[in-house]
Amino acid sequence: MSDIAQQPWFWPAVIVSVGLPLTLIGLTELYNALVRRGSRAAPIVAMVRNYVVPVAGVLVLLSQPGAWQGSGTWPKVVWTIFGLLVIVVTINAVNHLVFHRAEKGSWRDRFPTIFSDLIRFVFIVVGIALLFWWVWGADVAGVFAALGVTSIVVGLALQNAVGSIVSGLFLIFEAPFELGDWIEMGSTRGQIVEVNWRAVHLETGNGTIVVPTAELAGGTFTNLSRNPEPYAATMAFEFGSDDPPGRVRELLVTVARDIPLIAAGPEPTAKTLGGSRYQVAIPLRTPGDRDAVTDAFATRLWYAARRADLHLDGDLTDEWRTPARLQDALRQIAPALSLAPGDSDALAAHTRLERYCAGESLLRPGVVPVETRFILAGSVVLGIPTDDDGFVQVAVLGVDDPVGLTALSRTHTISRAVATTEVDVLVVPVAVLDDIVRAHPVVAREMVRESDNRVRQAAAALQSVGRQLPRGRAVVG
Repeated sequence: MSDIAQQPWFWPAVIVSVGLPLTLIGLTELYNALVRRGSRAAPIVAMVRNYVVPVAGVLVLLSQPGAWQGSGTWPKVVWTIFGLLVIVVTINAVNHLVFHRAEKGSWRDRFPTIFSDLIRFVFIVVGIALLFWWVWGADVAGVFAALGVTSIVVGLALQNAVGSIVSGLFLIFEAPFELGDWIEMGSTRGQIVEVNWRAVHLETGNGTIVVPTAELAGGTFTNLSRNPEPYAATMAFEFGSDDPPGRVRELLVTVARDIPLIAAGPEPTAKTLGGSRYQVAIPLRTPGDRDAVTDAFATRLWYAARRADLHLDGDLTDEWRTPARLQDALRQIAPALSLAPGDSDALAAHTRLERYCAGESLLRPGVVPVETRFILAGSVVLGIPTDDDGFVQVAVLGVDDPVGLTALSRTHTISRAVATTEVDVLVVPVAVLDDIVRAHPVVAREMVRESDNRVRQAAAALQSVGRQLPRGRAVVG
């Protein structure tokens, strides 16, 4: 037995007859485990099991003295096949470890596929050249020289295009933005929806703009999403020279505070630019809301400035609020207040007309109204805000309906009244309302009955969404 073990062919035979089956069994178990996990390394293990290991076993046998007479061609063929398999497996393994397992958002994850394919191609060519030099003794100097000359020629011919691609590639590696960010470059502003090695796709709201990465790398842009403070939309307006600056700034902030889509936390701010010009800054939840917010703000400011007797854009006249229209409004609501024709005319000095645009609030929760507004035209939705920024609708108010019933009882309201269309109202101060109630008690009874009815509607509306009215006397305006 010892004589057999000392034979040169003994241990290679043991390796092939025992080691080869065990290796194949182990690789098969590993392959099945990777398949169950859905790993992309399973095909690499299958290639090693099916090709590399069997060819390696043949090489072990051929490497023994006397196994092949002379220096024939077939051993070199087998070595060449083995070398090619090793090159392919190695490149695929490196590609899997470096790129396929890359963390989301890392430079390896953003590395363009075309460049990884090009690098693999270069390594395959170089590997094959070295393999033929080692196995066959081929002169590969000419191959490398040809590759060098070809690279120079291609580089000179495509230097501009390649330079743009490389600069864009460096921009991707630097990662100054990511998917979902908002960027602004000149007059272009949009949200990044796709990033590749050639271009960045921006969704602007009016279509998708494709910006070459080289253009971004060579220019200046602002990442609006990478700011510790919310993005703020700024607008400038001009008022009348006689308008008190303090009242103007207060109006700008009040109107901005009531607009949806503003960021929670930071408050809108207003400042005087000089002369009669003012600027307001409105913090937004996302830069994509800028157009909607600026449009809503400019619209609401027009109405709010006229209600506050401030002169936006220097406009000193309000042709809508005329004495004749005020008299018509008083005569319209006279039956609801049990007023005689003469009584309604006498109220003209103590009441006023107001107009609201769709989306504006006529009544806010948590306040004690000092005036009651009677709807002359348009419609208003009455609802209760919830803690999660929701809104539970209670009723829709129309012509002649009052808004702000709690003014008479001097109690806080839990409701919000929002105009759904352009709304004209007649504003009756609470002192005037007190005089009317003293002269006509039936008006008080009707208002209390309407207030109780709204409370019942609010309770039913909240119950339908699994909520309840706050404890205590809940008053709905």
